[in-house]
Amino acid sequence: MSRVSSGAHLDLVRGVNDAGVLALLRGGNPMARHDIAEALDVTPQAVTKILARLGERGLVEEAGTVSAGPGKPAVLHRLVPRSRRAIGVHVTRTRVRAVIVDLTGTILAACERDLEAGTSPDRLVDIVAELATQLRSTGEGALVGIGVGMPGSVDHDAGVFRGSEASDPWSGLALRARLVERLGLPALVENDSTAAIVAESWSSPHAVPDAALVLVEDGIGAGLRLGDVLHRGAHSDAGEVGHTVVVLDGEPCTCGRRGCAQAEHAAALARGDVARAARILASVVVDLVVLLDVDRIILAGRSIHRHHAAYLDAVRGAMATELPRHDWLHVEVLVSTHGDDAIALGAAAEVLEDEFGVPAALAGPA
Repeated sequence: MSRVSSGAHLDLVRGVNDAGVLALLRGGNPMARHDIAEALDVTPQAVTKILARLGERGLVEEAGTVSAGPGKPAVLHRLVPRSRRAIGVHVTRTRVRAVIVDLTGTILAACERDLEAGTSPDRLVDIVAELATQLRSTGEGALVGIGVGMPGSVDHDAGVFRGSEASDPWSGLALRARLVERLGLPALVENDSTAAIVAESWSSPHAVPDAALVLVEDGIGAGLRLGDVLHRGAHSDAGEVGHTVVVLDGEPCTCGRRGCAQAEHAAALARGDVARAARILASVVVDLVVLLDVDRIILAGRSIHRHHAAYLDAVRGAMATELPRHDWLHVEVLVSTHGDDAIALGAAAEVLEDEFGVPAALAGPA
């Protein structure tokens, strides 16, 4: 028995095709119908219908013509960046940073607020809502919603922050519902490392089909894109690589274990031993590659950008010497170019993806 009706299947196909065209046009260059059809492996007639739908919604517009020989010049189409906006927020234990972006992911404005130690859940909601209110009048076009990237475990479907330990004062915070109530906007809550890899795929569509973004902020986490699809796991908890043990009976970790990668990494940095911290991260990265067979590793986060040369050297060195059969297994290692805005940008981009990508209600389980 089919999970969804034929009409729902049609909506799903339309959503996928519309998202594909938008992803192509986010590259910035106007494109002709034939080139879009060739890139997406669909018929020119199908592209005509897609462009008509997107044009009616104000997302795409004509951008002149181009002649490629005899015959009628081809009409070019381009994205309308100003047509839609979204707010993205990056929450850490010490700071909240918010941005508002257009449909291409260009940041139109940003603001931030420091957090005091022991900030309560209610006060956190207040600060996020205040920053969003400060930004929401910036730019043109419809404001689609707000996305928030948080450190630690997140129930993405429920929009609830779980935290890394039961004693976390923010654990159980239903942030999505609270923000919807306060702002009157659609909202989503995402793990920070997953938000960061969304930023990478948004700025370079289909350039990271099998990749892991390793984020080094308050802890260590990995955002995973496998088969060109975000991978969150059965409990929205995939990528918690900071809690894999690298030293038996090592440093105590907030999760209750000893010798976790992020505890050992933090201890090394506290001693000023950047070289050891980089080797610990390199070990985590090699394990990720062995387990998942990704072909691209992206390093991101405050510690990475502060000591990027040491981390890059350690990770690339480990790739060259520690991977089984490394002679044929090529993995590219890069540092994110989004800097401190990667998580906020990714959270905003995910809101836009939800709005203009594959319809989530149709793509999920029946």
